[in-house]
Amino acid sequence: MSTTSTISTPASYFDNVLQTLQTSGFYWGAINATQSKTLLMHKHIGTFLVRASSDPKHLFTLSLRTESGVTNIRIVMNDGKFSLDQIENNGATTRPASSSQRTALRFDCVVKMLFYYMLLTRRTLRQISSNTRKRDRGPTLFLTAPLYKEVSSLQHLCRRTLNRHVIGEGVYKLPIPAKLKVYLRKYQYPL
Repeated sequence: MSTTSTISTPASYFDNVLQTLQTSGFYWGAINATQSKTLLMHKHIGTFLVRASSDPKHLFTLSLRTESGVTNIRIVMNDGKFSLDQIENNGATTRPASSSQRTALRFDCVVKMLFYYMLLTRRTLRQISSNTRKRDRGPTLFLTAPLYKEVSSLQHLCRRTLNRHVIGEGVYKLPIPAKLKVYLRKYQYPL
């Protein structure tokens, strides 16, 4: 019996995180806040990208188009888990749509975290009409669509489409070759 360790080294863990982000297509690498603002300023509210953080204490920054312009939020990594940092814009704290929770949600993958907040945004927007949106709690973070750096390969576009329609372990029930199932599971997100 083989006893292969399933614990990855910090370097391989980071490599996997970075590979998933690069595969996503909305990781823009080492661009600065001014460049991300230029890219996002004329996009729809909720459009976002991930870039390398200019703060050496953080790995990544989420840049997104909000009602008040382009906002940058640090992606915090603590104990191998990722969460969004709260920031202040003109005295008001921008926070995820699940802001009623006191503790920040933490994820093992940046893409998984952003997908979660996109789903939360969709649910929140369905529940609230623009006429009844309450402003007394300050601005709320809405993620609606990533800004892709380049057009993904047809192979990856097909994978994202399948992931949109087949949830979780449902991939293994598809009548497709095992090698294709492995490819689909390497990137499990529809964005």
